[in-house]
Amino acid sequence: METTNGNTSGAASNDKNELLRKYTRQSFPALVKPAPNAEPDETEETEDNRYRALVEYREKRGNAPRFHIIDRQGRIYGCGYAYLLGWFYTPPETLSIQTTTHVFTLTGKNLHRVEQALLRERVKELREFHPHQDQEPEAGQPVISALTIASPFEKAAE
Repeated sequence: METTNGNTSGAASNDKNELLRKYTRQSFPALVKPAPNAEPDETEETEDNRYRALVEYREKRGNAPRFHIIDRQGRIYGCGYAYLLGWFYTPPETLSIQTTTHVFTLTGKNLHRVEQALLRERVKELREFHPHQDQEPEAGQPVISALTIASPFEKAAE
């Protein structure tokens, strides 16, 4: 009888261990804070100081990504993707960006790259070309030759 009790308790112990192995989760490794991005954000100027209509984020930024649009006079309009209502692209040269406060109409060349960057929420900056200050960009790069900005708030203030 002793062998039966020993086998029963051993079998129960094996069953218990098997159930524990089967249904318990493995422990997760300790959370480690990710290393800060070693690469600096892209700036509005290239090394050779050529004009860039589009500056993109290298990776998606946070919970509330933002971008800004700079006109020929240097005025900056900040926009959050949360307030971006949409855009209307008329290939090859017109792109209208609608936010809750403004409608930005961009006219230029190679704007399909700007439209694709908007789709991926990668736009950091859009800049209008200034012929007296900016050097021509490389072939195939977007160029914003004209920027029209409409705001219902400016009309109401007049």
